[in-house]
Amino acid sequence: MKITDVELLSLAGPPLPAVIRPAWSPGITRSRWGGAIVKVHTDEGIVGIGAPGYGATAAFESWVKPQLIGKDPFAIEQHARMLRMANGCWGVEIALWDIIGKACGQPLYRLWGGYTDRVPAYASFLEVRTPEQRAEDVLRVRDEGYRAVKLRIHDWQMKQDLAQVEAVRRAVGDSVTILVDANQAQQPGTPQAEPGPVWTEQRAVQTARELERLGVYWLEEPLDRYDFDGLSRLCAAVDILIAGGENNRGLHEFRWLIDRDCYDVIQPEAMVSESISQIRKIAAYAELHHKLIAPHHGGGGVGLFAHLHLCAAIPNASYLEVFNDPPGMTSDIFQWYVKEPLRVDADGQVQVPQRPGLGVDLDEEKIARYRDA
Repeated sequence: MKITDVELLSLAGPPLPAVIRPAWSPGITRSRWGGAIVKVHTDEGIVGIGAPGYGATAAFESWVKPQLIGKDPFAIEQHARMLRMANGCWGVEIALWDIIGKACGQPLYRLWGGYTDRVPAYASFLEVRTPEQRAEDVLRVRDEGYRAVKLRIHDWQMKQDLAQVEAVRRAVGDSVTILVDANQAQQPGTPQAEPGPVWTEQRAVQTARELERLGVYWLEEPLDRYDFDGLSRLCAAVDILIAGGENNRGLHEFRWLIDRDCYDVIQPEAMVSESISQIRKIAAYAELHHKLIAPHHGGGGVGLFAHLHLCAAIPNASYLEVFNDPPGMTSDIFQWYVKEPLRVDADGQVQVPQRPGLGVDLDEEKIARYRDA
């Protein structure tokens, strides 16, 4: 089998029902949720679907596409070095794996290890809202089936952050697992039009201990992504799980994070950190060090499906992240170009598709309507 063509579809996405104000980008608003899709064609008629990554257009046309055409889609490790040089095109490999799964007649999670056929998911909120509103929001997603949620704490005062968590805990008791994200590892790289709170190590320790008291499962990104010493000290000083890694890149950075006990929960993403093949190596290394894996959200439909298969394939996966923060963002909007979006069941689990490859069909009508102009 040989690759005959590689397409990149840039998507503006549909208008959102309401503007969203992501906690990780103070002062930035979003009115659409776009993205990009890759289609890899083969001489046997199998088409693989993937996602190129964030900001990957230039490298895709000039570097990735010319070097994939004529090559064997099964030669994943041969393509890894080329994708690493492309600086942002890791998600293209998802399309190659989709081809492999379809050619073998197996869903990807079974080819990668087949540990389970369903994965617990959490509703990942995007914004900072009032304690009262967040309590209502958590009750709503609990009614949808979610048994875990992630709150964004990004206020200037610790007491304001804690007030949100306390309100949610009062509302749900022990019926919902609470995760917390401080979004302190976004620099450099994430656009921030306004200044946001920057945590010191002291604030991270104090907040972590208060969150322990409230029964929070993990504290995510409490310090700068390269503050390896501070993260190691924090991880040793508190009992709550410390999570992070979504913005780290390369196998070497994850080796440092794991070797130095910076995090208890490792959160790579196949569109940022490394490809799925390389993240599987990270997951195995994390398993050897008794650490959990919880991939970052994946950017949308295709990335979410790929991360679901990854989680289902390995024994040390914890949760699948699904953006769900109405009115601006729902899990269906997050996966808007997918015909049948992934959804949680009554137990808060997401069933893994049993069709070959990713098991995803694109909504071609929506894609045509919301392509970039």
